[in-house]
Amino acid sequence: MDILLERYAELIVRSALKLSKGDVLSINAEEENSELAHYIAKLAKDITGNGSYIQNIENGKVTETEEAESEYPINLRPTALLYLPVYRQSGKAEEEKLFSPPEIQSYRHLSEPLDNPEPSIPFVTAPVPSEAWGRMIDEEWGMRESAVLLSDLLSLSEDTYLEERREMEDILLYERDRLNEKGYARCRIEDEEGSDISFSFLPGSAFATTVTTLRSGRRFIPTVYASDIFRAIDPASAEGYFTITHPVMVFGHMIRNLSCRVEKGRIVDFTTDEESGRMLSLFLQQDENAGRLSELILAEEGTAAANTEIFALPEWDRMRGVALTAGGPRPESLISDEARSKANDSLLTLTFPIGSDTATITAITDDGDEYVIMEDGFMKEE
Repeated sequence: MDILLERYAELIVRSALKLSKGDVLSINAEEENSELAHYIAKLAKDITGNGSYIQNIENGKVTETEEAESEYPINLRPTALLYLPVYRQSGKAEEEKLFSPPEIQSYRHLSEPLDNPEPSIPFVTAPVPSEAWGRMIDEEWGMRESAVLLSDLLSLSEDTYLEERREMEDILLYERDRLNEKGYARCRIEDEEGSDISFSFLPGSAFATTVTTLRSGRRFIPTVYASDIFRAIDPASAEGYFTITHPVMVFGHMIRNLSCRVEKGRIVDFTTDEESGRMLSLFLQQDENAGRLSELILAEEGTAAANTEIFALPEWDRMRGVALTAGGPRPESLISDEARSKANDSLLTLTFPIGSDTATITAITDDGDEYVIMEDGFMKEE
């Protein structure tokens, strides 16, 4: 196994899952990622003192469970979960139809249920470099491209890669708490790249981040990497227009140029090339709320994610700067029953990156006080 994957494995167990003494890890992996799964089990044993369960996945089902790095039956329930998926490349949608939830999931557009219960144990999904993933990013470079992206995103070529992740976590949590102190009610995004849009935050929501904290106080990062802060939007409130500043994948097709007009929270018109327009129209037709804006995402410019054109993974693509989500929002920012009942309810989700180093984001309190919270692509201190 090369040093990149070894460091990636170390980051998964120490930074993303934050395993500790006494933990029991359960790993779901397909045969293609079996070697990495066993290496992670070995690292986990050094930290936890326990073996790990490795569950072999075929066609989405567990076919066999192995107890790795343990001379005796483990006889303990897992306290942390890891999934090492094999990247599946979905071809561009050709038919004008309503897709089933499994089909929507195959294109990575399936939203999360808004009534998702809070997690009780850490869980992480860690994508692994592969030819299929690389070809989605760049047809010519294949495996090399996905490996390079992974290394750049997580600073795996630097000896300080673990320290950098810890620093990013602390910054995100600090910025999240600082934003929530003000009690912002509304927001406006202005950008020379072609965006001017205003909206209200959903009552009963709060700023959240992908860094997840359990009730026990234990932190983990379900997507391995995190650089975003997000909050739900009142689904009937957005007015204005926006222009994407990075490509976005829609039903297997990469849209590179897109401007949209929004009225009463809904995308009502857009400008792009013919094929991209067909794909976006297909998305918007899937259910009545797919075209409503539901979430603001804040991520700073100058990061490895912001400097990446596309990952072809929604969980990382949404961290390439300021972004707006259409369809279903993530449930983590919905902190009250009122927010969960009034949040945009859609089977689909799609995030549009609209940030750049010319963006200015102004947040307004209920009292009418205005604060610039992001400027020139960076969070702004008062």
